[in-house]
Amino acid sequence: MKICWNFPDNNDGKISGISEAGIETFRGDLLKSLAKEICQNSLDAIAESKDKVLVEFELYELPFKNDERIIGLKEYFKLAKEYWQENEKTIRILEKAEKNFERDKIRILRISDYNTTGLIGSDKKKNSTWNNLVKSSGVSDKTGSSGGSYGIGKSAPFACSDLRTVFYNTLDINGLEAFQGVANLVSFEKEKDKTTQGTGYYGNSEDNTAIRNMEYFGSYIRKDCGTDIYVVAFLEDEEWEKKIIEAILENFLIAILKNNIEIKVGKTLINKESLNSLMEEHKDNILLTYNYYQVLIENDTEAMEFSLRDLGIFKLYLSIKKDFKRTILISRSNGMKIFDKKGISSSIEFSGVCILEDEKINAYFREMETPQHDNWQTDRHRNPKEAEKIKKEFFKLLKEKVLEKGKETITDEMDAVGMGEYLPDIQDANTESENKKENIENVKKKFEYKKVTTVETAENNILKVPDTEEQSFINELNEDGEIDDEISAQDFLNTSDEKENIGNGTLRNGDKLENSKFKHISPSSIRVFKVFGDSQEEMYKMIFSLDKDTKNIIIAVSIAGEQGNIPIMIKDAKESNGEILKSRYNKIEMRNLFKNSKYSILFSLNDSENYPVEVKIYGDKI
Repeated sequence: MKICWNFPDNNDGKISGISEAGIETFRGDLLKSLAKEICQNSLDAIAESKDKVLVEFELYELPFKNDERIIGLKEYFKLAKEYWQENEKTIRILEKAEKNFERDKIRILRISDYNTTGLIGSDKKKNSTWNNLVKSSGVSDKTGSSGGSYGIGKSAPFACSDLRTVFYNTLDINGLEAFQGVANLVSFEKEKDKTTQGTGYYGNSEDNTAIRNMEYFGSYIRKDCGTDIYVVAFLEDEEWEKKIIEAILENFLIAILKNNIEIKVGKTLINKESLNSLMEEHKDNILLTYNYYQVLIENDTEAMEFSLRDLGIFKLYLSIKKDFKRTILISRSNGMKIFDKKGISSSIEFSGVCILEDEKINAYFREMETPQHDNWQTDRHRNPKEAEKIKKEFFKLLKEKVLEKGKETITDEMDAVGMGEYLPDIQDANTESENKKENIENVKKKFEYKKVTTVETAENNILKVPDTEEQSFINELNEDGEIDDEISAQDFLNTSDEKENIGNGTLRNGDKLENSKFKHISPSSIRVFKVFGDSQEEMYKMIFSLDKDTKNIIIAVSIAGEQGNIPIMIKDAKESNGEILKSRYNKIEMRNLFKNSKYSILFSLNDSENYPVEVKIYGDKI
């Protein structure tokens, strides 16, 4: 048996280039991805007799000139350069990697876990934990609340290696030991007419199986069950510890609070006892997570339990507090974060934590997860249409609970202007005023909204429209947490051939548009604030830009309320150059808008009350 590197032939099959899909997936945020993938795998592998998983990240530099496990790769990088000499990107990456062979020492990151099962089945050639991690591509057998579902998380360590090389070392619960290296390089010609697959293995070169005993880099020796991963030629980043610590706090806050996991990064120990000091130290860089932490440790925060159809229970923790960022953390039952849910309310300052408790609900939503495990996409589910309905139902329930919580909670101050996460400014443009203050009063108002049979303006200035149109307004403005809603151009644009007066507002002549449906679009930037017009009339100024060319847009204006939004009558609207814009009820129409151009409009309401105004933009693409 010869122990060395071996790059199998491709038998005139696929040629592997430098942009390997799994590695490229994690290029955007390497250290964050590494921390998340490693810790989730360790959580999934916890031994039945253990309560808590332990994970260590340790970086050291070692001499390697006499270590064939590393220096033995040098000749293969040379062959790869010869094969890809006409590909600029590949040569650039290979040359950067080769610089590591010129140094006296090499950076190696050791990642070790304890209280786990280790990588089971290293003596098998298929369908084992060892082979799924070390020898397989796009393979995962995890279910329910377990981590990976695409089998590409294993690529995260390779993305953090300049040599794209990782070694695996394990002692499993059955007492089996194994050690093997994997190099994800590129195809190259190692002999005449013999091209490699691109992936090479350090171990038994006859059949590319593992060495049947453990090996190490440095002085570390494993004595208990678990797995060691060695990332060779670890990327150079002076802040690697800080970035990994913050990624762990962001993605495993709940698991740490539950005492399910303890992580050591360099000399920093992250556990339930040290969590408070670490959150205070890093809060400026992980503000959303700091909000979630505050929610979970508040004495008066109680978990609310809900059922979602027959999928089981999820828990929701909510808190209303000034300066909270209006997001909810969505987490698996094992305490790993999936994503931050936004777009719930633009007026209530809240923060929340939602934990999918039952195995069935974890498994259902897990089918929707992206490969990076940071979002839900319903077209990934085996039943996309049903998944879309259940996802919307879930988000709608979250929104209802936030609104209920906001109704029963009085806060000192609420942001009442803008669109959700954009948090726009409020300003008074009258610099001569002696009493400078915010124009949006921090006062709750109660509004009635009744159906009538004719179009009129109510005494309390809230928009009243006929039954059919009222329902259209209600349908549009009652969001369920999604932003893919749409409105009918025929209902809300100026399609009349005659002028029509509604209260003090005027419907102006307009052309009927071809598009029958307008979809909600998010502006690339937006601000809404109160100003005084030429005649000292109070008006609202809206400055915005779009991230794509748009032929027609409809701007819907409403009063932002804790339990939903209410349409408000527009008196008139115009562009900043004085050109009159078409308006109808609470809608303003604009045409021929271009990407990244800044637009400014002024509009006034049918009364002088200081309402917390919110706008939504609908449009069609050019």
